[in-house]
Amino acid sequence: MHARRRNLRRLGDETFDVLIVGGGVTGAGIARDAALRGLSVALLERRDFAAGTSSRSSKLIHGGLRYLQHGDVGLVREAAAERYVVRRLAPHLARPVPMVFPLANRREYAKLSVGLWTFDRLAGVSEEEKHRLITAEEALEIEPRLSREELYGAALHYEYVTDDARLVIEVIKSAVGLGAVVANHVEVSGFVVDDGKVCGVEARDELDETEVLVRGRVVVNAAGPWVDQVRLMSEPEGEPRLRLTKGVHVGVPTSRMGLSGIVVMTASDKRAVFAIPRGPVTYLGTTDTEYPDLDYYPEVTSEDVEYLLDAANRTFDLAVPMVAGDLVNAWAGLRPLLHQEGKEPAELSRQDEIIVNDVGVVSIAGGKLTTFRRMAERVGDLVCARLVEAGVSLPPPVALSDEYPLSGGETGMDLARYEDYLASRVRGLKRNAVERLVRLYGSNASSIVDTMERRPETARPYAHDSTLTPAEVEYNVKHEMALTLQDVLERRTRLLLWDLRCGAQVADKVAGTLAELLGWDDIRRERELGEYKTLVERLRAPVVDPAIAEEEPQAVNG
Repeated sequence: MHARRRNLRRLGDETFDVLIVGGGVTGAGIARDAALRGLSVALLERRDFAAGTSSRSSKLIHGGLRYLQHGDVGLVREAAAERYVVRRLAPHLARPVPMVFPLANRREYAKLSVGLWTFDRLAGVSEEEKHRLITAEEALEIEPRLSREELYGAALHYEYVTDDARLVIEVIKSAVGLGAVVANHVEVSGFVVDDGKVCGVEARDELDETEVLVRGRVVVNAAGPWVDQVRLMSEPEGEPRLRLTKGVHVGVPTSRMGLSGIVVMTASDKRAVFAIPRGPVTYLGTTDTEYPDLDYYPEVTSEDVEYLLDAANRTFDLAVPMVAGDLVNAWAGLRPLLHQEGKEPAELSRQDEIIVNDVGVVSIAGGKLTTFRRMAERVGDLVCARLVEAGVSLPPPVALSDEYPLSGGETGMDLARYEDYLASRVRGLKRNAVERLVRLYGSNASSIVDTMERRPETARPYAHDSTLTPAEVEYNVKHEMALTLQDVLERRTRLLLWDLRCGAQVADKVAGTLAELLGWDDIRRERELGEYKTLVERLRAPVVDPAIAEEEPQAVNG
């Protein structure tokens, strides 16, 4: 909290080269890029870093293979190249995983073969990760639960699995390490305009309800789905540019699915959707439908659930078909896409666009998680050009964006050896606990293990069915700006999504740890706990039609 108060003082006292509104992956990437250029940087986020779309994606550093069918060759080439950059900068957050495409006939086999060959050429795919066409028998050896009905063969392709919210946190930490001043839970309420040009924002600290005026020579609006809302504060007569679409995912027990890697399923409307195992939870997604409302937790409907479960039940040969009662959770995010007249949601381009209005607010919309770094470079180029126009001398850059590792990206060894090293340092530390720490924190996991070594009581998990410890929560607070129970359990430790009970079994004890670290009184502690339990109930009980739901969940078919 001392660092937060210091940051808020600096935000009110200094004038920054670039002031960024929005702490999702786009805003975080811009902050890092600008700091690497030697610029002074401020970033404000209304809720928490990655609180919106950037924690609700399919969690893939996605090469963009499916965009070939829409002719977005440039986007595919950029996304495919960026996969390797992210893997180099943060190997713990870009892990190659085999992806199986089941194919029903020779025509599909031939068509996908051409697409994958083109992708491999565009992406410069390494020899060991190039696609392979395999027989039905080979596909069933890899994924025995695949339905044998109409299985002609399959294609084997590699995608990189990430953790979207953790990626944002590591990018934010990298920017802070380079001198950026950032604050979460600070809402921008208006722009400050002087002589017809924007020069800052009025903001409000949501935690202590104080006001602060933050000045910036260039102001960037990177608010994701809220880009129009923020932009129109500075141009009341302007028109919305975004078209929001909703992407829903549902989580089911991994033991129910029994997958070894990603499987591409074909939905009822012929869209490709994924089944992706993630520890004890396998998630299915995603949908792509219009969604007119701005909402941090968009509604998951019975139609959304049925759409995804139907795809899974047709793709896999399960002894008992999955029903809504099997769900561990269900969650949705909003895609901030640019409106294109006459196009269906799935046809809208994922390409980003920069908009500069009359008072000089720079807004960026569209884009993909995978290409966040290139989007940030384009905004950074524009910011520098505007600074030069204003007579500002640019400092020498610190490092190149595609070479400077993200926070957590410097283990000095491969991840398996690093896990061995950490496991050897704390007696009784289970291997699955170490693997989880490295998957989430990379080289920063050593800081958590340091705390465990110094104070062994912090290494004891909160519950017998959880690997979360006080040492990890302490790290979230002291090094990752976690300020609420949701900050910790939803976006730092990811228990909300990847735990079969969504972290409900440890929430009370974690709230107690946070109360000690952050100085909460009993009223604040109970409010945080109540809000988290309400969120868990919302994600665990999506709106379902009685025709889909059953009174009791199906037995897990291991």
